[in-house]
Amino acid sequence: MDGRPAFVVFTDVDGCLVDHSTYSLGEASAALARLRARGVPLVLCSSKTRAEIERLQQELGTADPFVSENGGGVFVPAGHFPFPLPGSRPMAGYEAIELGRPYAEVVEALRLAARKAGVRVAGFSDMTVAEVAADSGLSLAAARLAKLREFDEPFRILEGDPPQRSRMFRALAAAGLQATEGGRYHHAGGPTDKGVAVGLLLRFYRWALGQVVSVGLGDGPNDASFLRRVDIPIVVSNRAGGSTERVSRLVPSARVTAAEGPAGWHEAMARIMGSRSGGAHASG
Repeated sequence: MDGRPAFVVFTDVDGCLVDHSTYSLGEASAALARLRARGVPLVLCSSKTRAEIERLQQELGTADPFVSENGGGVFVPAGHFPFPLPGSRPMAGYEAIELGRPYAEVVEALRLAARKAGVRVAGFSDMTVAEVAADSGLSLAAARLAKLREFDEPFRILEGDPPQRSRMFRALAAAGLQATEGGRYHHAGGPTDKGVAVGLLLRFYRWALGQVVSVGLGDGPNDASFLRRVDIPIVVSNRAGGSTERVSRLVPSARVTAAEGPAGWHEAMARIMGSRSGGAHASG
């Protein structure tokens, strides 16, 4: 250690690092290359499954810890930190911290809540791989990975007027589930969120590295909980449904990018990495 703070980036994926429609990294590629060259950890914090994130990490050439399914799981490669992780258990080469409820319990509770609320919903558990692919624009291979869920159920309200949504979300809360708004789907999961997961990982990075400068990038309301945990919160513009304004109200200290999606992600990281040229680094 040379006394300079380590630099850690936490980022949402869909609509932020990855284009919402094409699922392409696009204009974020150059900024990602700079992070890799400097050894800066890139922690993906997503509604995606562990299998989906592993595939994306292969594309990115990274092997950092990540947060799956809106904070349901924290996955740290075994031996990544030089100390045992409290609350973790070995799982497929990771030290895994399971913050969410098991998927089967979540699905059962979601269906029961929908019946009690009198709201018709359709979740991934009700859909075939082909139906998920057609509904989301994913390839069949990607849709298979999206259905390998462990903690969190994406779902649509089939009659999506505001009273239906409010009634459904109240029923989920009464069932002990966390209801999260996403870009394409609502999500139901255990009583956790991305902020809880990022708070744990920040603690581990500080134990390992000492002083840490944390950056967070997100584009939707489900990102607000982790954006409030970091030193430099950034809202990547997403004008669909007034999302940017809503996140900005939830995280008033956040910077907002001019560009949307991967172009906005690149814009933010180019500014930060440029302003910290020679000063930002990470080890371990």
